[in-house]
Amino acid sequence: MLIKYLDVYYTTKSYNGGWKEHSLYVPRFIYNDKRTFEVFGLLQAEMGKTNNGCISFANHEFKIINYILNWFEKELELNKNEWKWSIKLNIQEPTELNYKNEIEQKVTNHWTTKTKIKLEHSYPKKVTYIKNTSNTKVKFYDKGTLVLEYKNNLYSQIIKNIIRKITYEKIQDFDNLLVQSYIRGIIAGDGCVEHNKDSGHSRVFITSCNEDEREIYSKCLSKLNINSNLYDGHKEVVISRRENNVQLLKQRLMTLSPEKYAKFLSMIKQYPHISEETGYFKQKGINSWNRIPKEKINQVIELYNSGMTSTKEISMSLNLHILKVQRVFRENNLGKRIYRYPESMRKEIVLHKKLNPHLNSDQIANKFNVHKSAVIRAIRKYGKEEILNEEIQGKN
Repeated sequence: MLIKYLDVYYTTKSYNGGWKEHSLYVPRFIYNDKRTFEVFGLLQAEMGKTNNGCISFANHEFKIINYILNWFEKELELNKNEWKWSIKLNIQEPTELNYKNEIEQKVTNHWTTKTKIKLEHSYPKKVTYIKNTSNTKVKFYDKGTLVLEYKNNLYSQIIKNIIRKITYEKIQDFDNLLVQSYIRGIIAGDGCVEHNKDSGHSRVFITSCNEDEREIYSKCLSKLNINSNLYDGHKEVVISRRENNVQLLKQRLMTLSPEKYAKFLSMIKQYPHISEETGYFKQKGINSWNRIPKEKINQVIELYNSGMTSTKEISMSLNLHILKVQRVFRENNLGKRIYRYPESMRKEIVLHKKLNPHLNSDQIANKFNVHKSAVIRAIRKYGKEEILNEEIQGKN
């Protein structure tokens, strides 16, 4: 029988001089897949490296935070409620109490809503500030950086040793798909896009204070046919020149951070004839890289008709990205979504609700043979009095 989990027992010295016993229940295996290596890259970039008895990482993008938390929960069964958290703001601590309370409430609501972390799992001081800065006001788009910590000395050592061994000994021996995933995580964490519209100067760079790490990143990029530069006295691995940036685009190495990817696309689309060279930036619906083979479309429809109505299940079954499965659903009117309904029908739904306010969304959905969410979306879009006033008067 395959042993999937390990019970690890260990002792630590307590404050009174005695010894305290501990146990740790961990999965025996971590699968070498794309997602795992993206998280390895993110942890290499964002995780604290010191042996302080805890795993800690920080980021200002909630999608990256969720990506890491979900991986720990799925692969290592570490629930997100076991992490302690705080929010760091890049401003001086406000002296005006009302303003301080306002911004702390704003950023706390943002992170608890976007990541589903709970208030009771925060540190006593939920929001911290930076002393050595001239900033005194939070920019409207700044929600701070979420700092997460999980305190367990042995768990911390296991994770940090895995990341260290992958980075310093193994990464260049893996196939290109896993190296791509690792570099995708590194760029999402420590990468930066620099684009000067006036001079046209464009580059992507990865920052690391460790010279050995910079060498490793450069060799990984070289393995992926991307040339990079290292300069004496500088802490960056620099990726410039059109052909290298095109490779970043084609291999989708910038996509893990939505913020950096958006800036990168804005940068690279300034290249002349980039659309013809890459297939990107064409009009919607004609990108060759985004087309779904007819065979796959038929398979999605066949699975749906056989009773498999979950886009996630179909995506896994056909090894087709879930966004493409959802597109097949929309374009073929699967799942009775409102996208393919004519405008006249959507207005008829809303009109029926106006004339029969006692009916709920489920009852209206049954009458028109649509999903409840279709009724809700129709009401949101067409439910204003000024839009339907004429139709209602006509009915009366």
